[in-house]
Amino acid sequence: ILGWIALLVVLNSVVPQLEEVGQLRAVSMSPDNAPSMIAMKRVGAVFEEFKSDSSAMVVLEGEEPLGEAAHKFYDELIDKLEADTEHVEHVQDFWGDPLTAAGAQSPDGKAAYVQVYLAGNQGEALANESVEAAQDIVNSVTPPPGVKAYITGPSALAADQHIASDRSVRVIEMLTFTVIIAMLLIIYRSFVTTVLVLAMVVVALGITRGVIAFLGYHEIIGLSMFAVNLLVTLAIAASTDYAIFLIGRYQEARAEGEDRESAYYTMFHGTAHVVLGSGLTIAGATFCLHFTKLPYFVSLGIPLSIGMAVAVLVALTLGPAVISVATRFRKILEPKRTMRTRGWRKIGAVIVRWPGPVLVATIALSMVGLLALPGYQTNYNDRKYLPDDLPANVGYAAADRHFSQARMNPELLLVESDHDLRNSADFLVIDKIAKSVFRVPGVGRVQAITRPQGTPIEHTSIPFQISMQGTTQKMNEKYQQDMMANMLKQADDMLTTVTNMEKMSSITVQMAAVTNSMVTKMKDMTLDIAELRDNISNFDDFFRPMRNYFYWEPHCFNIPGCWALRSIFDTLDGIDVMTDDIEAIIPDMERLNALMPQMVALMPSMIATMKNMRTYMLTMYQTQKGIQDQMSAMQDNSSAMGEAFDAAQNDDSFYLPPETFQNEDFKRGMKNFLSPDGHAVRFIISHDGDPLSAEGIKRIDSIKLAAKEAIKGTPLEGSKIYLGGTAATFKDMQDGANWDLIIAGIASIGLIFIIMLIITRSIVAAAVIVGTVVVSLGSAFGLSVLVWQHLIGIPLHWMVLPMAVIILLAVGADYNLLLVARLKEEIHAGLNTGIIRAMGGSGQVVTAAGLVFAFTMMSMAVSELTVIGQVGTTIGLGLLFDTLVIRAFMTPSIAALMGKWFWWPQRVRERPVPVDWPKQETKQGV
Repeated sequence: ILGWIALLVVLNSVVPQLEEVGQLRAVSMSPDNAPSMIAMKRVGAVFEEFKSDSSAMVVLEGEEPLGEAAHKFYDELIDKLEADTEHVEHVQDFWGDPLTAAGAQSPDGKAAYVQVYLAGNQGEALANESVEAAQDIVNSVTPPPGVKAYITGPSALAADQHIASDRSVRVIEMLTFTVIIAMLLIIYRSFVTTVLVLAMVVVALGITRGVIAFLGYHEIIGLSMFAVNLLVTLAIAASTDYAIFLIGRYQEARAEGEDRESAYYTMFHGTAHVVLGSGLTIAGATFCLHFTKLPYFVSLGIPLSIGMAVAVLVALTLGPAVISVATRFRKILEPKRTMRTRGWRKIGAVIVRWPGPVLVATIALSMVGLLALPGYQTNYNDRKYLPDDLPANVGYAAADRHFSQARMNPELLLVESDHDLRNSADFLVIDKIAKSVFRVPGVGRVQAITRPQGTPIEHTSIPFQISMQGTTQKMNEKYQQDMMANMLKQADDMLTTVTNMEKMSSITVQMAAVTNSMVTKMKDMTLDIAELRDNISNFDDFFRPMRNYFYWEPHCFNIPGCWALRSIFDTLDGIDVMTDDIEAIIPDMERLNALMPQMVALMPSMIATMKNMRTYMLTMYQTQKGIQDQMSAMQDNSSAMGEAFDAAQNDDSFYLPPETFQNEDFKRGMKNFLSPDGHAVRFIISHDGDPLSAEGIKRIDSIKLAAKEAIKGTPLEGSKIYLGGTAATFKDMQDGANWDLIIAGIASIGLIFIIMLIITRSIVAAAVIVGTVVVSLGSAFGLSVLVWQHLIGIPLHWMVLPMAVIILLAVGADYNLLLVARLKEEIHAGLNTGIIRAMGGSGQVVTAAGLVFAFTMMSMAVSELTVIGQVGTTIGLGLLFDTLVIRAFMTPSIAALMGKWFWWPQRVRERPVPVDWPKQETKQGV
């Protein structure tokens, strides 16, 4: 006793409490080998964005449509988030980019979101720390009036689950102890006995918690919130059960007249193997969870198996030690009343007398739960199993007011090829994939580089591009009409020119006649001037002496008369120059006289040519005008086809010309959907309904198939296809849970059968124990479906079935084991008598232990996590059914029906060995 107390003190001194260690050493809940997890990590690696599978959503909500102030607030948040490289790996900023902003904003404009990829895999301590860091950043920035920001998403929800779980553990412990105290007082009607049992339970619980905390703190094992909750409850319930087994058998021996020492040994020999078998059964069954694939179950295996092994070890050592010490005080642990065996003996007698009808009645009771199983429906939405006031759920509620649930839980499709996809041909295939996925029933939205906002990019249909060619002509129509008007004006100007040329021709004819006349007269004038020159020369020769005087006289300039006469002689000399000049003009005049007739001859042909040109121009005008009017009429609805395709968002004829890839805005958009090397493209897929429903999960295979079929026979054929996201993840979890249930169930059943076989030494008895437990399990789960799904209205969480099955398989076998072990002890009295004695001797103790265990597990219903409550109540219902129906009626009735074959291959007598009469009395020692 002192050793265990010392160990308890040491363990609680050297390591933190289990809840704190659970937070520090929390393991990831993501199955790394699941296709969805591989897909998400591949997306992060290919796009060089993130390495973990942890993501959250920052949701902005405004009372009015988000404006400039909200954008500034958003930009500041993004800057701070991107600056925290320790906790934030990547921020997918769609709302900050005009090209993709509409895809991240609600239709009413009052909400927007941004996805943030955090450090650490979902559920790990680092991921929870990253969520807290993101929440601190959001809370550190003051939003504008009327705007609120929330952190939500899968990782935020997982972190809140841990917080709620840790808060619930203490509440569950307090309620559990309250239930146990009340039931122990009812069972024993002794405060001292109740305190002793509680002391054993508290020590066992403290040591179990301390050992697991020690192992977890030193990273020998990993922990999860489910492991912590179940470990605490199972340790309390099992430790209480084992204490009841020990004390109950001791009190039974004392009631039969044995002394304290004999009763002690009877107790130990009668229950030690049962406690050991029970503990090994629970520890072994829970250890089988380690062979599963999903971390939800794997994280339970080692902690629960080690914890139960420790609890059994404490029960087998501390329990007898406490009883040994307590019995030294004569009144302690003594039965306060005669054990009520008579009622249970009567039940045993009824079973022995009418085993068939009793078995049929128990099967009929089992059918109540079994018939409810076909209506079983599960749910994968963790939000519905958490309190509404958790921060993540508050954020989800804000998002639900503006977005569909599918927008907050999208799927991510990745197609990875062996070549660069940034070309027109491959973009046709990319759009084909998007269309193929979009046409899967239940898919509401597909975002890709060809449809960044979930709808086809405007103006990318071939009809629209054809329409655009006519639109250019329509835009040039006015210019062409103006040119036609100028042509008509030019024709009018040409008419004016022809009229002027006709006048010019008439004038030219007159000029030719005048020129000819001038030439004749010029020749006559030349002769007259020559004669005049000669006469003047004769005059000059006669008056030359006088002339010489005028030129010799030096003062002639000063004598007016002299200067006047001298000027006359100078003028007479100019006659010679003029005669020479006139004679030089005569050839030019004769040339002009010869050219003028030629010019007159050319003018009519020029006028005719101009008239023809005008006629041709008018003809051209009429022709071009007609063509232009026809083209104008044709272009009136030239863009109608393109506008219709845009308005209808018809994507049957998508095409992007090569020059689009040089557009800077489009290059920016490609960064969001194409990998840096261009070899991979991603699609963001939103469901039409709840992606976490059964229909949403079933849709995953159809989406994969649609993508695979879309690339068949294209340049992308043979590309790798990955699909991750919310529904894809839970689809993998569903498949994994189904396989894990089969693996853990078969392993647990096999292990339990082996343990039962070792203890009972009977193949049939071991098979009956396991078989009845399976029937009890099915009926109990059906009852849970009836209670939770049909009465309360909350479908069972998908994790309830695997967890409850494994625990019930292990715990449910305990009470059958105790009954069969007692049957084996009493078999010397004959089969039927042995059944009656075994029922009378074990009935009250096993019933009490079963009720305590059942109500202890049901105390988990007060947990803030509904899934924990569902697991606890399912196990509790199973234990009640197993205790009150299976152990009390079904198993003994089967044993009575089978007779000696129940113990095969052991050979037993159906009746006791006959003895001589009168029976010889043996002396009883004092």
